[in-house]
Amino acid sequence: MFPETYNTYAVIIAVENYQFEIGKVDYANNDVQAFRQWLIDNLKVPHENIKLWIDTDATKSALTEELRYEISRLNENDQFIFYYAGHGFFDSGYNRITTWDTHPYNLKDTTVSLNHVLMEPLRKSKCNKSLIFIDACASKIDEQLLCRDLIADMNPSEFIEFVRSSNYRAMFLSCSRGEKSYGSSKLEHGIWTHFLLKALKGEASEAIEQERFITSASLQNYLSKAVPDFIKLNTTIRGSQRPWAEISSTNTFIVCEIPQATSSSSDSIDYILIPERLIIDYENDLIMAALRGLENDGRTYPMFDFEGLNEVDVEAYCIRISKIKTGIIKILDEIVDFLMDYEWEEEVYFEKDNDKFMISACLYEDNEGKISISLSLQLHISGLHPMGDIIFESEYETGEDELKLFTDSSDYNLDADEIQVIFSDCWSNIRRFFLLEKEFELELSEEIND
Repeated sequence: MFPETYNTYAVIIAVENYQFEIGKVDYANNDVQAFRQWLIDNLKVPHENIKLWIDTDATKSALTEELRYEISRLNENDQFIFYYAGHGFFDSGYNRITTWDTHPYNLKDTTVSLNHVLMEPLRKSKCNKSLIFIDACASKIDEQLLCRDLIADMNPSEFIEFVRSSNYRAMFLSCSRGEKSYGSSKLEHGIWTHFLLKALKGEASEAIEQERFITSASLQNYLSKAVPDFIKLNTTIRGSQRPWAEISSTNTFIVCEIPQATSSSSDSIDYILIPERLIIDYENDLIMAALRGLENDGRTYPMFDFEGLNEVDVEAYCIRISKIKTGIIKILDEIVDFLMDYEWEEEVYFEKDNDKFMISACLYEDNEGKISISLSLQLHISGLHPMGDIIFESEYETGEDELKLFTDSSDYNLDADEIQVIFSDCWSNIRRFFLLEKEFELELSEEIND
């Protein structure tokens, strides 16, 4: 999921049966047991690192006290995974989940706030790598239904604020606001959880990138198609269910490595390339890297230990700056086209990838209505990073017409000012779009006032 130097800790919860008169959540126990087995079999998480709370173990005190305690023990070399299957709803400004001892006549005092027990403790902890999966169930807490949905529309703004507090946080939910999330007697699981686990186990080729990785983008893209397709083709359900996700990083990141790749021969590469240095020759329209090739002696990817490997002759890396700029411009033009054609409420991701570079962008709006676009460039030079070597990251604040390019996280010692000079003109079309939008809004406002 993350580099192997990280320890993984998990708290996974299922409330299928309730103490008081609250409808049963069918297959919640099956879901959580299967998720636990994935942690053990695929991620190799030690049993002692997994807290499993089912029904009577999942009390309000357990989530209020024990969950916060477990999070407080995390450090920067840990990653944290949270999974929940049960009833959930939105009340008094907070997203809440139910516990075994939740009472239907006093929901406010017998449920827990996700922000209070999970998101705020994670923000305050040393851990900045976390994944949250929530399959919250039932449309009304006093009805017996076959569906699983978010009671009273869980509010996404709270989730958005949480994931933006770190570079490596993501939250995946079983359905979008106002929709139902269904279980299946055929699958004996929640439909979303079934396809979630299918992807995480590497059993869905559509969710796999570069033949070995499940990424934040590939997972959500797969769930967004697989879940509604199954409902449409294999059930009599008339409602829609669109899985929803909020992801922290400016570009897609690896969620997990599929287990087949760990032991397969394809995990072994013939040689690895070590860039001696990166040269940006703007006048000749070139980015170049002198490469030192090392022959593999049977070690598996990514072979961070190069000691004892024999050198081999390789060609240097070379790409035209103009080709990269064309790719950036195309993505930004796609964002303009998207803004002109669609209404949107959630973050939207755009990506362009080939054998030389990867460009990813994110369009989002904060709680104050300010629209920003983040974009990053990675080059496939060294092969050490599956998504590519980071060259720069950028942020364009549309309201202020301000573009910032950063090289702090670059895998090379690059000058931010030089990068700004080379690539800032790529944003001309999208800047022109937002300036015209601003002028139009101003003219419309003046006409209304007149």
